[in-house]
Amino acid sequence: MMEWMRKHDILTRLLSLMAAMTLWLYVVESRNEDVEQAYKNIGVQIQGLDVLRDNGMTVIEGADTKVNVTVVGKRDALLNVRQDKFLATVDVSNIPSPGEYNLQYTVSANTEGARISDKNPRLITLKIDRMTNKSVPVRLKVIGQPPEGYSLAGDCLVSPTAVEIQGPEADLAKIEYAYVEVDVSELRQTATQRAAYTLMTAEDQPADTSRITSEDPAVDVTTPVYKAGSAPLVLDLILPEGLPEGLVSYVIEPSSVEIKGDSDALAAVNSIELGSVNLAALLEQGTDQAVMPLILPNGLTSDSAPSEAVIRFDLSRLGDKTIRVDSSQFTGQPGFAYVTEALDVRVVGTEQAVAELDAQDFTVSFDSQGLGDGQSSVTASVSCSDKNVTIIGRYQVTVEAAEPEETNEPSEPDGTEAPPAP
Repeated sequence: MMEWMRKHDILTRLLSLMAAMTLWLYVVESRNEDVEQAYKNIGVQIQGLDVLRDNGMTVIEGADTKVNVTVVGKRDALLNVRQDKFLATVDVSNIPSPGEYNLQYTVSANTEGARISDKNPRLITLKIDRMTNKSVPVRLKVIGQPPEGYSLAGDCLVSPTAVEIQGPEADLAKIEYAYVEVDVSELRQTATQRAAYTLMTAEDQPADTSRITSEDPAVDVTTPVYKAGSAPLVLDLILPEGLPEGLVSYVIEPSSVEIKGDSDALAAVNSIELGSVNLAALLEQGTDQAVMPLILPNGLTSDSAPSEAVIRFDLSRLGDKTIRVDSSQFTGQPGFAYVTEALDVRVVGTEQAVAELDAQDFTVSFDSQGLGDGQSSVTASVSCSDKNVTIIGRYQVTVEAAEPEETNEPSEPDGTEAPPAP
C-alpha cells in the first residue's frame, strides 16, 4: 500500500489540495472585510453661479479647487468605484457680498456597498468679488514702414479709442490700457484692419484676463498710406497787350514739391497751379516778385511743401520809359478845357520800340458824359500809336466846364413895331 502511494505521489497531491483549500478559505474571508481606498484630485462643481452673477458678483479664486476622498467598503464593491463616479459640489447662491468664504461641500458616489469615510480638505475656500465695468484707452504701435515709394500720410485712426471690459473689481483695477499692434510693411494704399488687443497692466505686462470679458475683442485701425511723388509748380502769366512773349521770364521757388496721396489722386496731377499774375499790375506796383499761396489739390498732402511760393521775374530785357505828354496832345471836348498841362506816361515794350517813342506818339482824351459845371478830375484815356508797347498805370486829368458865350440875338416880336432907324 505504501509502495503504491509512493509510486503515485499520493501524499504530495493531498498536501497540495489542502494548501489550495486553505488559500481559498482565506481569500473568501478577506473579500468580506471592509477596506479603504483613496481617490485624489476630484474637481468641485460650483452651483448657484447664475444667482451670484445676478447679484453682480463672481468667484475669482477657489473655483479650481481639487479634493481628496477616502471610501470604505467591501473589496468587491470598491472594484466598481472609479474617479468619474464622484460628484463634489458647493453652493454659492446664498453668498450676500464680496469676500472670502470657507464653505461646506458635498461628495457623492453612485456605488453600492461603499461609503465615503473622509474628505480633504474639510472646507472649500472661495473668494468672491463684485463684477463691474471699466473703460480703458487703446494704445497703438505701428510696426514697419510701407514699401518704397509709399509713406504714411498721418496718424493711424483707431476706432473705438477706448474699450469696455467687464470683470471683478480687483482684476479690473490692475488693467491700465489695451495694446494694439498693426503692421504696415505691406500696405500700398489706405486700409482698415481688424486688430485684436491685449489688456496690459501699468507695468506694461499682459494682464490676467481669465475672468474678464469685453464687448468686442478687437478694434478697427485705419492706416492712411499714400503714394509719394513730385509735381512742378506752374504760373499763368498775363502779359499786357502788345508785349511779346519771352520778353519777361521768371523762376518759382520752390520749383516743385513732394506730394503724396492715393494712387488715383496722384496720377491725376501733372502740375500744381499757383494761379495768375498780371504783369501790368506787377509793373504798376513797382516790384519784380510776387508771393502766391500754394494750395495742394484735393486728396493730396505734403510733408515739406511751404504755404506760399515766391515768383521772381527777370525784367532786364524789358524797355521801360516815362514820357512827358503835354496838353497839346490832349484831345479837346466841346464845352470843356483842360486844366492839367501835362502827363508823365510810363510805357514798356521792347527796348528798341520804347527808345523810338516821343510825346507825339501819344494822345490823351476823356469822357465828358455826366460832368457838371466847374472843375472835375476824370480818368484819362491814354493811347499810343505804336501797338508794340504797353502803357502802364492809370492817369487822371483835371478839366473845367467852359461858361457859355453871351450873344446879341434879336428879341422875340411882341406885337409892337420897332421904332424906325434914325
